[in-house]
Amino acid sequence: MNSSEVRASLGHPVVDCDGHVQEYVPAALPYLREALGPALFDRYLEQGSTLAKIMDGADAERRLRRRLPQSAWWATPARNTRDLATAVLPRLLTERMGELGIDYAVLYPTKAMGAASPDDADLRRGLCRGWNDFYADAYREFSRELTVAGIVPMHTPDEAIEELEHCRAIGLKVVAIPEGVYRPIDEPSSGQASPFMMPGQTHWFDNFGLDSGYDYDPVWAAFERLGFAVTVHGGIGQIAPNNFTSISNYTFNHIGMMAEKMHRVVKSLFMAGTTRRFPKLSFAALECGVGWATTLVNDIVEHWEKRNPVALADLDPATIDWDELERLVVRYGDGLVPPGRDVAADLPSLPAVGAPPGALDEWRFVDARDVDELVDLFASHFYFGCEADDRTLAVAFSAYNPRGSVLRPVFSSDIGHWDVPDMAETLAEAWELVEDGLIDAGNFRDFVFTNPVRLLTAVNPSFFDGTVVEGVVGVKGVRAG
Repeated sequence: MNSSEVRASLGHPVVDCDGHVQEYVPAALPYLREALGPALFDRYLEQGSTLAKIMDGADAERRLRRRLPQSAWWATPARNTRDLATAVLPRLLTERMGELGIDYAVLYPTKAMGAASPDDADLRRGLCRGWNDFYADAYREFSRELTVAGIVPMHTPDEAIEELEHCRAIGLKVVAIPEGVYRPIDEPSSGQASPFMMPGQTHWFDNFGLDSGYDYDPVWAAFERLGFAVTVHGGIGQIAPNNFTSISNYTFNHIGMMAEKMHRVVKSLFMAGTTRRFPKLSFAALECGVGWATTLVNDIVEHWEKRNPVALADLDPATIDWDELERLVVRYGDGLVPPGRDVAADLPSLPAVGAPPGALDEWRFVDARDVDELVDLFASHFYFGCEADDRTLAVAFSAYNPRGSVLRPVFSSDIGHWDVPDMAETLAEAWELVEDGLIDAGNFRDFVFTNPVRLLTAVNPSFFDGTVVEGVVGVKGVRAG
């Protein structure tokens, strides 16, 4: 079946949580100039966009000398010129929605990638404001079928809240935050302060959760108050370190990159207790798949079982029976302990004892009473963007997940980018998971409809009012249909 035939066979709509626009830049420039002011706008044009720097065309010799990672190239449809035009022109996209088998689409930026990254606060905030105003105006006419995500800078809570309020005021319904920001180390070392750090490291990467440089709870409260899901999309801001290492091979750099980014963010937010304090909010990690999330939630459970406050008592060096340890070493240490060795003097070196943190309970922010609650705090709040060709989607519904939990993947077409050679085949490619017996029709419904609706309506029950799927989505989530 092609995508339109797949859609016709379903008893529910298809909601795409992550396609992409290819912005018509000449139409956006007046908005950027208005938001930045003439002088800053001219400087922006002169220095080039972050996306242009990401797609740096440095030659191989310069890359070798400076260890410049190879980034994306030939990154949009070409031979399929109609698809390229579809990503640029919203009127053409809405005309083709039936062919694509998609009822409603949430689209994310491309040319605005990096808008939330500049260290210069005026430039960063101006770029986000200009692009957001452009998206609101250029795509408002097509709001029955699609919406474009605004960009929220996150260097400080104040700037994030200000832009969230502006996005709501201009009618945007979805916003995206970056995966983190670089912050200077207060007292950097000239050498290598820790084996876990780079020599001479001057900055660290803040994922807005555990050990953050700011209290981001006011930001999450603003998301909830203004009716926005928290969607994290790689590339719109500063980029997590150590994702790209090859200076010659973009494919090497891209494989697993999004999963690595989002693993850090989700783990940081979870261990900071964000889902505990904001139980109504939904958090989406986009373009990353879900296979790694199954590993993460199992890792979380395994670590909680071994290192929760009660279990830590088994690891406390104060509980060692030194007399018993000495007896065992003397009895069984022949051939290992040199003759005449003072065994009692050697014993303190045997256990691996590092310096404990000030607070021994590393789960105090999560505050789970048992494994069931621990898993629920993860599985009920995080959503994971999966593309049509991602066969690991099946693990979201599998018995691998602890306590019978089901993770929440959301359909992410990624139309407009290089990994979608034909937009009209995307939904049909996803349906192959059902045809191949990896998931069933109910799982597929969750993937392309139920989970996207839950994500978008969790704190905004009226999200789909006035859209083509309004009649199927109720104020409390998904109606039968």
